Amino acid sequence: MICEGRILQKSEGRKTSIGVSMWKILDAMNYNRRLMIGKRDYDIILSKEDSKYDFFDKKDPAPMIQIYSYVDIKETFTRKSRKQGLETFFRFPDMTGKELIILEIVHRYMEEYPNTAFYVDNGYTFRKHNIDAIYNRPGSDAEWIYRGPDMCKK
Repeated sequence: MICEGRILQKSEGRKTSIGVSMWKILDAMNYNRRLMIGKRDYDIILSKEDSKYDFFDKKDPAPMIQIYSYVDIKETFTRKSRKQGLETFFRFPDMTGKELIILEIVHRYMEEYPNTAFYVDNGYTFRKHNIDAIYNRPGSDAEWIYRGPDMCKK
């Protein structure tokens, strides 16, 4: 089952430099093997953790993170996000098996942009306080995406 996620936030004009913030996060996480495909309306960022392998080497065990950076596309994914004025800035088209890496990326992004939301296509919406609680829990929990934002209340 493929699980998608989106970073949502309010847009203040054209989103031309949003990819730069994601590049900085990926660099800080040592995901600096990167391929960026620029389109007119969006950019596709393919990123892997630094290693000795070539980017598309089949022997490379590192998972590839795929991120769509929406530049000129205004996607308001749910009725609730439309009412709040939130639109998609980044889309993760396949998070399966990469849940902890996505948690790290979203946590770092929300540190810089705390008024964002992370929407998962299973209907869960995570705000900064939810992501902080999940991120700061002892032990790794790759199932956080499937349990919802209230998992830390129990």
